[in-house]
Amino acid sequence: MNVKDHIQRVTIVGAGNVGHNFGLAFKQAGYLIHEIYSRSQDSAVSLSQRLNCNFTTDLSKLDPGADIYIIAVNDDALPKVIEEFPFRDKLTVHTSGATSLEVFEGKGFSDFGIFYPVQSFSKEDTESLAPIPICVESKKSEVEALLMSFGKSLSMKVYQLDSEKRKALHVAAVFANNFSNHMYAIAEELLDEASISFDIIRPLIETTAKKIHRKSPASIQTGPAVRNDQKIIKKHLEHLEAHPDYKELYKAITESILKKQHG
Repeated sequence: MNVKDHIQRVTIVGAGNVGHNFGLAFKQAGYLIHEIYSRSQDSAVSLSQRLNCNFTTDLSKLDPGADIYIIAVNDDALPKVIEEFPFRDKLTVHTSGATSLEVFEGKGFSDFGIFYPVQSFSKEDTESLAPIPICVESKKSEVEALLMSFGKSLSMKVYQLDSEKRKALHVAAVFANNFSNHMYAIAEELLDEASISFDIIRPLIETTAKKIHRKSPASIQTGPAVRNDQKIIKKHLEHLEAHPDYKELYKAITESILKKQHG
C-alpha cells in the first residue's frame, strides 16, 4: 500500500509538545500539513508559521479538507475534543497511550484509531520520529493497515497494540521515564544541599542507561539493597531525616529491590 495515495493532507488538533513534533516530522516526511488547531492563539500561530499552514482556534471551524485528523491533546481534554469534533466521516486518531479506543465509540465516527508515539516530547528538542516506536490500533482492519503504513513512512518501529497492551506499555513507560527522571530531580536537590554539582553523577546515570542496550535491567541492578547492606541503608535513612517524604520513598524502593532480588 502506498500510504501517500490515501493520506497526503494532515490536520493536527493540538499545538503542544506532541503536535509540535508531529507537525515537523510529517512535513519532513513529505506530508502537507493542512491546518493546525489550538485553543491558544499564540501556539496556533507559532506552529502554523513553522509549518506554513492555516490555523484555527475554533474547533467548529476546522477545515474538512484533510485526509487524516490527529488529535494530540492531553488526556483530560481528549473526551471533550472528541465530543465536539465537527466531522464523523473523516479518518480521526488520537495520540494518547493511556486512553482506549472506547473514547470514540458511540460518537458516530466511521473511521478512527490510535497513533501513539512512545516518547516524551518537548518543543525545545524537536527530533526525528524515525527511531521512535509508534503504536497503532483500530477496530477496522483496513484502517489499522493504513495506520501501520502511515507509521512506517515516519518511523522504523511501528507496532499494532490493543488498548490493554498499550495501557501496560504506558504504565511501564511512566516507571522507566517519568519516575526515573523524578529520582534525578531528587538527587539534584540532595546534591545542591551539599553544594555539589549534579554533573558529578551524570557519567553514572549515562553508563547505567547504556547498559540496558545490552542487558536486562534486573541483571545490572547494583547498590546497597542488592547487597542487603543494612548498615549503609541505615546511614542513608539517617541522612534523609530532614526529608521524611524522600526517606519513605527510599525505604519503599529499597524494599522493592530486596523483594525482587532476594525474594
